[in-house]
Amino acid sequence: MYCLLRPCYRLSYRIVSKFKYIILSISFIMILNYFGAFTHMFEVMYDEHFSYPYNGDIHEFVNALRYNQKPSVDPINVYNYSFLHNNEEKCVESARTKFRIVYIIKSAIENFERRMAIRHSWGFEKRFFDVPSRTVFILGIHHQDEELQAKIKLEATKYKDIVQANFIDTYYNNTIKTMMGFKWAVKYCSNSKFYMFVDDDMYVSVKNVLRFIRNPTNYPDYLKEPKKISQKREIRYSYESTRNFSHVSNYVNENENNYSITRDISNTSTNVKDELHSDANLIKLSEVTSATKENVSNLDYSLENQLTTMILNNNNSDNTQNIFTKLNDSINEEIILKDISSSSLISNETESLIRKKRQVFDFELPEDVRLFAGFVFVSSPHRHRSSKWYVSLEEYPYHLWPPYVTAGAYILSREALLDMYYTSFYTKHFRFDDIFIGLVAKKADIEPFHCEEFHFYKKDYTKFNYKYVISSHGYGNPNELLHVWNEQKALGNA
Repeated sequence: MYCLLRPCYRLSYRIVSKFKYIILSISFIMILNYFGAFTHMFEVMYDEHFSYPYNGDIHEFVNALRYNQKPSVDPINVYNYSFLHNNEEKCVESARTKFRIVYIIKSAIENFERRMAIRHSWGFEKRFFDVPSRTVFILGIHHQDEELQAKIKLEATKYKDIVQANFIDTYYNNTIKTMMGFKWAVKYCSNSKFYMFVDDDMYVSVKNVLRFIRNPTNYPDYLKEPKKISQKREIRYSYESTRNFSHVSNYVNENENNYSITRDISNTSTNVKDELHSDANLIKLSEVTSATKENVSNLDYSLENQLTTMILNNNNSDNTQNIFTKLNDSINEEIILKDISSSSLISNETESLIRKKRQVFDFELPEDVRLFAGFVFVSSPHRHRSSKWYVSLEEYPYHLWPPYVTAGAYILSREALLDMYYTSFYTKHFRFDDIFIGLVAKKADIEPFHCEEFHFYKKDYTKFNYKYVISSHGYGNPNELLHVWNEQKALGNA
């Protein structure tokens, strides 16, 4: 046998030796092509030539759809899936005409334990009694798995938070899942100011979400403690209630024209009362702030800000005096703001601080704001064929993606949700949901807003470094999520 094959071996060796450089070159070229080296050479410059179907101005068509009119050009992309569980009564409540935020959680159909952990942590709808919110889980289906579908039916009946559509639940159908979440929100739950889309393996701080949507541009800086103005400043209280506060009233009246206050804090005194009972004789401002911030309607006022705002909301010294008298009567304690200087109760530095804090705490985004916020990326398509996220030039020819937000967690205002939902009707389908939403935002002329506290990776956890975290990926273990969330809740961070 060897004698028969020996001539073939010799011939093959001669051929390889003769053409070895050609063979090596071809192999090298094939490797480069596999990893997309040549594909990059044929990419189109995004900044100069970007256009994505539907090609042309679509704003007229989008406005027509928003106001139930027939557009002059038919949509090119409609997700015509039906809801198996639509939960149409979820956002109908006689006591509430509008919700602050709705959490739409993209969950895999089999992740029962993750959904249960979310219900018992950040998905609990009554986390803050004075902040109306709703939580739903958006699911697909598994083909011909009747046993699993029966479990989903029981879950939907018991918890009334399941929204399920009849698309196959796979990774590459995440765009469909996202847009069915949009569709549900527009059709059945359009009475919320904000919407947060979240994956079911995320840690979310509801408290920080609410802080963020109150003042996105300054988050989290506006929450951080300013430098101490004076080490002499203290809050003392005793069981006497005979102090005269007329000098406070006079000071406020002299400077009332410098202030503009819009927030109503008529219910603050009750929360202050609950937090002031203590046997201590001296409480520093920072300690009072830490003790009270969990219970003051999630507004995170320090006691200094509460009292100062109460003073400044009144137009005369009699009203100011009455506030302090009422507060002292209700809690039977005395609060003294020690003079920083001999000439006035509140120094010029303190006045500036109060103005600054009032500006950030009283800030409220307008109803028509188009907010699309999360962790924003500007990156290039993956052109190497081994990648899970490989994209060919036929699918997308440009060298950059439009700015997009990682799909694990992002927040939309109502106006942004509506504009992006109807814009999607004129945006060619793309299988990666974060890229598709980025394309839709680009076509709707909505610029994504970046915030570092949306962590698309699992942020290293210590007890004290999640204070301002809005969301973090990597909490697929339900027990770990519950542990971290409960620990942060105890610290006042969740």
